[in-house]
Amino acid sequence: MRAGRGFAVVADEVQRLAERSANATKQIETLVKTIQADTNEAVMSMESTTSEVVRGARLAKDAGEALEEVQSVSNTLADLIQNISNAALQQAESAGHISHTMNIIQDITSQTSSGTLATARSIGELSEMAAALQESVTGFKVSNDDELLDDEMINSEQTLSEIV
Repeated sequence: MRAGRGFAVVADEVQRLAERSANATKQIETLVKTIQADTNEAVMSMESTTSEVVRGARLAKDAGEALEEVQSVSNTLADLIQNISNAALQQAESAGHISHTMNIIQDITSQTSSGTLATARSIGELSEMAAALQESVTGFKVSNDDELLDDEMINSEQTLSEIV
């Protein structure tokens, strides 16, 4: 009986071990399923993250290209602005030269006008002198040949009139 009892004890222990093994197997199965689910979720998350990283890299590349284009356009604009500035400086310098030249022309015009007025006064004075001379000469007769003298006087008067 002792052998039967020993066998029953061993059988009970084997049964408990079997139950514990079954429980442990179920727990392991649950853990494996949980690990598989977590692993699948991690894989999907990594795939999504990889997709986002690729999209972000494309956006960064596109942004870099856009910035390079902006820099190129900015450099072109800076060159154009510098050229406009240089042209404006040259035009300002030319305007200064033109203004100076116009002042010189105005001075020359004023001098010419003054000279013309002085010349006109001198011609007026000469005309008065010629008229006075003609008046004083008309009373004199130097030659017997009055016609010759009259012709010379007329010629002198015409010459004086032409001068005036």
